[in-house]
Amino acid sequence: MNGMTASKMFYSANRVMEAYHNMLRPLCKKTGLPPMAVDILMFISNNPDNNTARDICLMRGLKSGIVSVHVERLVNEGLLTRETVPNDRRKTRLVLTPAAADIVKEGRELQIRFGHRLLEGISHADIEVFRKCLSAIGENIEDMRKNGFEKESEDI
Repeated sequence: MNGMTASKMFYSANRVMEAYHNMLRPLCKKTGLPPMAVDILMFISNNPDNNTARDICLMRGLKSGIVSVHVERLVNEGLLTRETVPNDRRKTRLVLTPAAADIVKEGRELQIRFGHRLLEGISHADIEVFRKCLSAIGENIEDMRKNGFEKESEDI
């Protein structure tokens, strides 16, 4: 076994999210928004083709109730609007308003700085290997989601 347990992976992922939300803290304080609300604005901004609450839940692994509360707040504060999807009236897409522009701009700058800080001290070659690993992990996850966990894993 390679020593990389699911528990270690979850722990690392949670620490990244904790550090990310800590990085957002000054922007949250400035705007009066909680980290999750700012994160939702950033998600919609960075993923224009995945702009429904369902997309946010699926892609970020968040509970629908949590997303719903934050979306409602963002709509009430004039930072998001809800629009019915023309071809599927059951779907509602979330659209950033012009009032969200400054938050998104500052959030993007923070995300870039966070990414640089997270990868500090890692060579470009190792970062490229890391990207390839993340891509392979993503493909494995999609395969497991579609086909289950029947395939025997190989020791690394």
